[in-house]
Amino acid sequence: MFYETSEFKEWRSVFWNATRYEAGQICYKSSEANDDKVLLVRQGTLLVQVDNQRGEKVNTEILVEGELLNIETLIDQSSIWEIPNFIQYQVVALTPVTLYEVEKEFLLSHLYVEPRKYHHLFERSIMQLIHISFSNFISIKGTRLKVAWALFRIIGKVGVVSSQDPELVFIPPFVTQTFIAQLSNSGKARTNEAIKELSELDIIARWKPKCRLIHLGHLTRYLKQEIGD
Repeated sequence: MFYETSEFKEWRSVFWNATRYEAGQICYKSSEANDDKVLLVRQGTLLVQVDNQRGEKVNTEILVEGELLNIETLIDQSSIWEIPNFIQYQVVALTPVTLYEVEKEFLLSHLYVEPRKYHHLFERSIMQLIHISFSNFISIKGTRLKVAWALFRIIGKVGVVSSQDPELVFIPPFVTQTFIAQLSNSGKARTNEAIKELSELDIIARWKPKCRLIHLGHLTRYLKQEIGD
């Protein structure tokens, strides 16, 4: 990562501020965004939350090291563009988190001079948008496919490969049925049914509160087959 280089450490002392948050703290609200700074996740896991129609907080995305917040501030005419009230969101620390505040003009000037050093930051943001867009594409499909895609997204962010079998991936305890239902935009009862069906297909190898294992190969083949059909 570029922020582990000696050049970055020199810049950081002058231009970048690090802020630490404890688990459960709100790290960012779009309604209170700073138009002069972009936020970079240096360490930790965060959840993006929006309000549903009942005013409840719903988890819609996971953010991890190397991802950006407040990227909308890079829009040239950000002073005349605002996120509408109905799509405001907040970001909450799931674990202890460190965020770097990056001066917008500093980032843009270095992007111009050395774009390759920062390219991976925007690649991650692009992939995140693609994944969210695909979630919208399959929103009219069956719950099983939507849950399978949610598991694929989760694995890509916070999955831990088993040391005994590289095809098996652990997912952390915070990934509950409720969390998956929110991420897949499905009802809780239908999500539970889909989890049972995916277990019968050996896509979910184990589903216990303290040990949840996904077979990545089976999951990938299932997604390719369903999407191809």
